[in-house]
Amino acid sequence: MQAGNPFPSNEKWLLISLGLHSAAIIAFQLSLMQLISIVQWHHFAYMVISIAMLGFGASGTLLSLTRKRILRHAKWIVPSSMALSGILMMLVFPLSRGEILRFDVFLLFSGGGGWLNLLLTYLWFFLPFFSGSLAIGIIFIQKSSRIGNFYFSNLLGSSLGGILALVIMNYFFPTKGPLLIGLLSLVSGAILAGRMGRLFSIPIALIGLLLTVWTQPAEPQISEYKALAKTLHLPEAEVSLSKPSIYGLVEVVHSSAQRYAPAVSLKYGKEIPGGHSVFVNGNYYGPVIPYEVSRTDHILDYTTQMLPYLNGKKERVLCINAGTGVVISHALSNGAQQVDAVIENHAVTKLMKGELREESGNLFHLPEVEIYRMQSRAFLTRESTPDYDLIVLPLFEGFGGTSGVNALREEYSYTQEAFIEMLEHLKPDGMLAVSTWQDYPPRTSLKIPATLAQAAIATGVENPRDHLAAIRSWGSTTFVLKQGIINAGERENIRAFCQEMFFDPLLLPDLREEERQQYNLLEDIQYFENLDKIVEGDFKALPNYGFAIEPSTDDQPYFSQFLRLKSLKHIAGVFGWVQIPFLELGYLTLLVTLLQSIILSVILIVLPLLALKKATSGKTATLVYFGALGIGYMFAEIILIQRFVLYLGEPVFAVTAVISTMMLFSGLGSLLSQKRQASISLIRRLALLISALLLMVGFGLTPLIRSTLSLAMPWKALISVMAIGTPSFFMGMLFPLGIRLLSKKGESQIAWAWGINACLSVISTSLATLIAVEKGFQIVLMAAGLAYFFAALAFSLQLKIFPKKSVS
Repeated sequence: MQAGNPFPSNEKWLLISLGLHSAAIIAFQLSLMQLISIVQWHHFAYMVISIAMLGFGASGTLLSLTRKRILRHAKWIVPSSMALSGILMMLVFPLSRGEILRFDVFLLFSGGGGWLNLLLTYLWFFLPFFSGSLAIGIIFIQKSSRIGNFYFSNLLGSSLGGILALVIMNYFFPTKGPLLIGLLSLVSGAILAGRMGRLFSIPIALIGLLLTVWTQPAEPQISEYKALAKTLHLPEAEVSLSKPSIYGLVEVVHSSAQRYAPAVSLKYGKEIPGGHSVFVNGNYYGPVIPYEVSRTDHILDYTTQMLPYLNGKKERVLCINAGTGVVISHALSNGAQQVDAVIENHAVTKLMKGELREESGNLFHLPEVEIYRMQSRAFLTRESTPDYDLIVLPLFEGFGGTSGVNALREEYSYTQEAFIEMLEHLKPDGMLAVSTWQDYPPRTSLKIPATLAQAAIATGVENPRDHLAAIRSWGSTTFVLKQGIINAGERENIRAFCQEMFFDPLLLPDLREEERQQYNLLEDIQYFENLDKIVEGDFKALPNYGFAIEPSTDDQPYFSQFLRLKSLKHIAGVFGWVQIPFLELGYLTLLVTLLQSIILSVILIVLPLLALKKATSGKTATLVYFGALGIGYMFAEIILIQRFVLYLGEPVFAVTAVISTMMLFSGLGSLLSQKRQASISLIRRLALLISALLLMVGFGLTPLIRSTLSLAMPWKALISVMAIGTPSFFMGMLFPLGIRLLSKKGESQIAWAWGINACLSVISTSLATLIAVEKGFQIVLMAAGLAYFFAALAFSLQLKIFPKKSVS
């Protein structure tokens, strides 16, 4: 029997409180992800949040086992849980950086310890989600007959929470975000505490706002292995400028000892420029080099990046992902009359035009330079985009490699489709130039030429070797793909430059084997053998290589993901298990996340299932139905986020747009479901409809994105809302309809169903990314559709718990 209603008779305050609290939870999740991305790396933020979100499942388990006892005291437990959640939101991150809890991801996998600290951090981040979701779960149980309205309030609040997080990121330093967000949950608890609580909620918010402004440092303590931390060890190094933005925390470091010389030739004897560098979320973004119109040379003239300028003047140049503008000034110093530069990070562009205008030599204000603040793929698909003599991509990855920390980052500028689009915007003798740091074992230095060769073949080139040139220094390699054949005069110019700079030609149509190692020797000559097979069009060799060097695609845009699961044992045999984390740390983190999620989910779901002795009937149907909803919803959400990174041009936009749109339309669906009779036949029809819609999205989303990528942002926003919102609207109906069915015959399982849904959502977060990396986005969306198909079949597994007639 359902316990009496402990909440105010006026449901308005309960709906408002639930909406505010739900907004706080989503905003806190995004804010915490940003903070952990700053102090560690983005893939580790993803890992910690996945574990922390198990708090939702744990609260469902607690409610399923102690439901009657908790509901008897719900009047004070709900507001107390909300307020406690808000307080914990304010405390968990600053205390996690203390000596007791602090750890470093690199030390975890290198024998440096810290696993106990990591476990304690998991439990610490777990608490605000557990406390916050406990309040939501109680409300859902108490209002199960009107779950549609309350689920709508929950989802609408979550939708607004995503937007709130975006606003806070743009105007407040990251450490201030949780303090502001925690206030929402404090106010939510005060609202439910009665009339006096509602009266005091305003001063609570004002006091909290003042504390937010005057407490907490602006900059979090970052990992000692991040680029910013290492740079600050230079003499007189200091952060001279720091600005929050939706693109991350942008910081400028100044040091007289800081210099920019990317694998420069040993022949270079002049003063090396430097002084200022820009960092985003603690990661190196680019140097600030003053451009001097009167100067006839450039630091990059003494690197492999000079390769595309060796043969003829390039009057019109396009610089993709131009960063702080070094590639722009290089093009100008080599005679470019017009340089178009595409830069996604608006915050950095604003900085270069403003505070760093003098330090950059007014580079971004020159009349021959045009800055496009947009995603590179959107620029390339515009009808007004001209053809170029040269398209340049910046030096890729980092010196010595990045230990695979970018393995899970989408790189849409380095997919095969992106290279094809670039080739289509070259003049008849135009060139595409791509540079990378030399890595060992060779991965990036093989994947780039493989992508160039396949892109060339896709555009009609019969023999890629005749169109490819590459030179190698002691630390970097630059590849050039020319529309026309590289002629004899151009080949001799390249050889002469290599002789002058002590570089080695790596690829030329008539290259002799002995020319490849005149100055810079490689111990493993198999690199040359594999490279030759690639440029000759023998792509059968790619799958047999120890690392994944096949070209990435828009369906699998993880350019820096090189690990093959089937090759893991062989690689460990060659390099040793201790070296694996330094080769593929990001992917390894994903695997560990998935394993931990499964283990904890077994503890939180399967074991409590055995304790539900009073509700033995229908447990299989409940498990399959609510588990399928959790898997299907999160599979769709994760992949839509990753697909819309390309469409909207920035990960933070994609995350906010997808989460907010899905939550809003799911909430509207939930609201409508309250007016429909909850029946098995209705649920089955809706689940099959959603399954069909997700299959349509899986097959149709990529063509839709490509055909509309160049549209203005308002049109793309409208298309995004339609593509995301349509299936989400119907997806939002199934959870409240299922809860209403349970409320009639299996009320004791409502909390457990909530826990199932939450825990399997967490597993799905890691699993969706793993499948996307291995098989592509389309497969994951098809799997999401399959999950909803199983939801449609769930009630045919065990029908005793559900009435055959409709339940209003």
